[in-house]
Amino acid sequence: MVALKRFRTTGPSFADLVPYAGLVDNGILLLKDGSLMAGWYFAGPDTESATDLERNELSRQINAILSRLGSGWMIQVEAIRVPTVDYPSEDRCYFPDPVTRAIDAERRAHFRREQGHFESRHAVILTYRPLESKRTGLSKYIYSDEESRKKSYADTVLLIFKNAVREIEQYLASTLSIRRMETRETRERGGERIVRYDELMQFIRFCITGENHPVRLPDMPMYLDWLVTAELQHGLTPKVENRFLGVIAIDGLPAESWPGILGSLDLMPLTYRWSSRFIFLDAEEARQRLERTRKKWQQKVRPFFDQLFQTQSRSVDQDAMTMVAETEDAIAQASSQLVAYGYYTPVVVLFDSDREALQEKAEAIRRLVQAEGFGARIETLNATDAYLGSLPGNWYCNIREPLINTSNLADLVPLNSVWSGSPTAPCPFYPLNAPPLMQVASGSTPFRLNLHVDDVGHTLIFGPTGSGKSTLLALIAAQFRRYEHAQIFAFDKGSSLLPLTLAAGGDHYEIGGDQEIGERRLSFCPLFDLSTEGDRAWASEWIETLVAMQGITITPDHRNAISRQVGLMAGAQGRSLSDFVSGVQMREIKDALHQYTVDGPMGQLLDAEEDGLTLRAFQCFEIEQLMNLGERSLVPVLTYLFRRIEKRLDGSPSLIILDEAWLMLGHPVFRAKIREWLKVLRKANCAVVLATQSISDAERSGIIDVLKESCPTKICLPNGAAREAGTREFYERIGFNERQIEIVSNAIPKREYYVASPEGRRLFDMSLGPVALSFVGASGKDDLKRIRALNLEHGRDWPIHWLQSRGVHDAASHLNVT
Repeated sequence: MVALKRFRTTGPSFADLVPYAGLVDNGILLLKDGSLMAGWYFAGPDTESATDLERNELSRQINAILSRLGSGWMIQVEAIRVPTVDYPSEDRCYFPDPVTRAIDAERRAHFRREQGHFESRHAVILTYRPLESKRTGLSKYIYSDEESRKKSYADTVLLIFKNAVREIEQYLASTLSIRRMETRETRERGGERIVRYDELMQFIRFCITGENHPVRLPDMPMYLDWLVTAELQHGLTPKVENRFLGVIAIDGLPAESWPGILGSLDLMPLTYRWSSRFIFLDAEEARQRLERTRKKWQQKVRPFFDQLFQTQSRSVDQDAMTMVAETEDAIAQASSQLVAYGYYTPVVVLFDSDREALQEKAEAIRRLVQAEGFGARIETLNATDAYLGSLPGNWYCNIREPLINTSNLADLVPLNSVWSGSPTAPCPFYPLNAPPLMQVASGSTPFRLNLHVDDVGHTLIFGPTGSGKSTLLALIAAQFRRYEHAQIFAFDKGSSLLPLTLAAGGDHYEIGGDQEIGERRLSFCPLFDLSTEGDRAWASEWIETLVAMQGITITPDHRNAISRQVGLMAGAQGRSLSDFVSGVQMREIKDALHQYTVDGPMGQLLDAEEDGLTLRAFQCFEIEQLMNLGERSLVPVLTYLFRRIEKRLDGSPSLIILDEAWLMLGHPVFRAKIREWLKVLRKANCAVVLATQSISDAERSGIIDVLKESCPTKICLPNGAAREAGTREFYERIGFNERQIEIVSNAIPKREYYVASPEGRRLFDMSLGPVALSFVGASGKDDLKRIRALNLEHGRDWPIHWLQSRGVHDAASHLNVT
């Protein structure tokens, strides 16, 4: 006979120790004790950029939200530090040329080569355990309508919980960036079958095993013991799924707290989960518990025999008197209901396959926590109970006293975070899951830069000369080429974009110069396209501008003559300005346009028989020489180029870069055009990047309000004068606080950049390698002279010889330009 007793063990399994029962609604989990649970991911403001006043205000708002809860509620705030080695893969990028592809490959290799990249994710779990007495009795029949009376108790509790969750979510959304953990549907097998994946269950699975992967829902998501498919081995150092488990308990709380008191935990280069559980108590229940504590300390004020015989022969315990006074203050706060009291249990959970490595990590966290004035210990006998108590929805394990209030809780939980940026491009016009514009390994927390906030990608870049502005613009242009069908139109000053433009196969025109790159001379025929009414209307307005710039007041007769001649030219062969001048009837208009014909100084540029401009996917115009020609030459050329660019915007990802934009902000025509672009180009999937080194000119431009509102992303270059009078006011006008101004003032020039947007704020380092520096950081006169010579000598192969001359032989040998 076979002894079957050994196979019939009745002891609890790991699944019996967790509370999960079933999914009863989208994002709502039913627990085995009848509780309901919901969860959110959230992100707070950047730790370094927040002032003390902002942190205090955030804690005050969180306390006001949490103080509304009472008995039957529990909140768990989870801070998860996870490693990241993800860099946009090659198959997600569409670099059309080998140079920008090589720049991104270098950045990818650098990111993967560096170790210790971690980023923080934050979650809040809300659990409600209904008290039946609240919904029993005559109140159900007195205060409810007939339909509500017919509902079952479970339906009523679920409705109460959903209403409470919706209300709390609205409050939290006003202070934090939050996203609900919900069930997501997707199609599989060629779109034939719809399957569901639940984010809340995925998060629970991660808390149990430390493994983060999607959890697919069955058709009937009940009896969720299958979530716990791991093996738990109890002991002084428990094991879960053959990985050792370490728990660091934070117990000795300091005498006072302040916002972000444990914020340094959120910066450690370790993988861990920091769980903060708070079980709420009603005001009356909290008062009763605090009263028991007060009586305990009250009995210690005077010795037992002095109390028994009513004598004063012995000294009074001053510490006990202090504790009595503090407890009475806590009782008064509980009665005021400005705060709520409860049981606070914070622990840090670690996983590692190596016991010694786990011990070292646990010791590092314990030392950090103790350095902040807290007590900390590495759990041994209580490790399993502490681990179970950290799991979402567990009310019963590892409850710690004494009570604290929600004002202290708001200071202790991790509300601030280091912003790592969106892992995908946030613009809805881009393909689904498109990679971010740029990813850098900046410190232990990587950063992903996106210019877009929703569908608005307009960006303002400002800082003093020599702080790295041209390098940043060039790198943005190089990384923007990763998007399919991307278009870049740049207006350069000083030819800083010349190396990248030529290397990427684009055209770099020096407008107004003696000679263009590659022996090409650029000439325009602004009236070559008159096929539509819109083209003819623009042509008439453009000519009116030219006439007005000669000091002539435009009258209705002028407008009629101009529009009449433009209409006649629409059906004729000749479209040059000379053809227009010969045909127009008014002598005043002929004389005004003489400057722009072949007989005038601007005829070589604006009076061509055929237009010489063919816009490519990467087009750069050097306008420094054009600026020197004066307003009468600058305005006609740039307004025509703006028109050509606008007609190219077909919905493909597009970028317009205006270097030294203060030159254009100072002119009313261009100021109006920039104002128009900032308002309408987002619909064409185009982002405008305005870069300027003259903060005072931007201040006096008259559209600083438009720049502030229409450019949600602002990138500040290091500026040692940021805190000085005059400059400081500009930073304050665009919304910077005292701490942000200090960061900009202390940043390292040509290395660090500070980005601020509604999504977050971050100081980052671009981490440029030798290949990237060869094309985005080479803007000196000697470098540009050498590049021009190599381009004329070697043609398309010049980047290989350029890299070899800079000692970058490995990249040059792998660079296949053809």
